[in-house]
Amino acid sequence: MPDWKTEMKRIVQIALLATLLVGFAAAVLAQEGPKKDNEGFEPVNGDMLAPGESIPAARLVAGAYGFICAAVVVWVATVARRARRLEDEVDELKKKLATRG
Repeated sequence: MPDWKTEMKRIVQIALLATLLVGFAAAVLAQEGPKKDNEGFEPVNGDMLAPGESIPAARLVAGAYGFICAAVVVWVATVARRARRLEDEVDELKKKLATRG
């Protein structure tokens, strides 16, 4: 069973991560967007995009799939670690029961 120092370290790490994410979100929201007309549309002219320039969809899709795969791997690793801990605790309890009986 983890001691209180390990739990406190984990809580501090989660708090720092949350603070970092909130800071990034605030920085993104603080940026001013492009000027729009009265109806909310942004006028587009030919100077905005160079000929042949477009958003690289393949990179975006690959990045999204990579992120999802990484998230699944992390989730599986945490579940496996917790299952291993649980099995260790059950084995320890079995040993304690065997020595008592």
